[in-house]
Amino acid sequence: MTDATVERTPAFRAVWREQLHVVGLSIQREVVIAAALLGLFCLAGVVLARFPALLALMGEGSLADFRLDPAEPGLGLIGVFAALLLPLIVWKGERPFGDTPIWSLPVDHRRHALTKVAVGWVWLMVILGGAFLCVVLATLAGGGALGADEVRQLITDGAAFSDGEAGATRGVAWTTPWWEWVQPFTAATAAYMLASALLLATAYPYRWAVVLYVLGAVPFLVLEFFEIDSLQRGVDLFAWFIGAEDFVRFVRLPTGEFARGWLSLPTMGMWIASAAFWISVGVACVVAASSRVRDH
Repeated sequence: MTDATVERTPAFRAVWREQLHVVGLSIQREVVIAAALLGLFCLAGVVLARFPALLALMGEGSLADFRLDPAEPGLGLIGVFAALLLPLIVWKGERPFGDTPIWSLPVDHRRHALTKVAVGWVWLMVILGGAFLCVVLATLAGGGALGADEVRQLITDGAAFSDGEAGATRGVAWTTPWWEWVQPFTAATAAYMLASALLLATAYPYRWAVVLYVLGAVPFLVLEFFEIDSLQRGVDLFAWFIGAEDFVRFVRLPTGEFARGWLSLPTMGMWIASAAFWISVGVACVVAASSRVRDH
């Protein structure tokens, strides 16, 4: 072996291919388990939709009006939750701090960290894309519809709506726009970048995750006691971007039924601004965390 061979740094393409392979092996078991559970869930949904008698035996309602709406709470949150957990699996067996194999690799540690985060994001998009396609196919196979095509009630008088009075809302025709199908992927991207940055920035990511969760819960607790419109709008915007309950208010009518009203309807501009902001913050945090000097 010559000196030139010892000092030569692997090409980016070789490092990228190796990381794709390594990360793929790292997440293989968890992906297989998740895929099996998702497959069983989708199969059960198709069977119940095609055979209403089974639902009747279970005492449940009909799935005849079932539709897949990417903006409904649940779909986006699942992607965000998976994105928050994925960095732990990507870096499994390869701690960024302390005695770690990173320091024995012929690649600069910062370059290695950034490449690994990027490869993990590629796998995240592949996983979410496969899961999304599976749910879409199951919805179609079960006779369901894709997206919403409805009239949403936009709240024009908040006080009157809270009292259940008529005329407090205005009907607005709404059809699911194309960008709402992309939104779960942008929300998951932002969550993955922020979680990866936390994993790279500290040797105790679990402790900091708890601290950040508690700090993030403070605005919600404040809203329980004080009505602060600006804070409520910020929380609603954040919840909407990650796929949680968004800009929606419910009121019990005199008849005993619940009515749903919207404070505002989401727009493509809101999506672009939110995605650009949170993804930029996540990427900036990853770049900064990858530069941190580690004990080795």
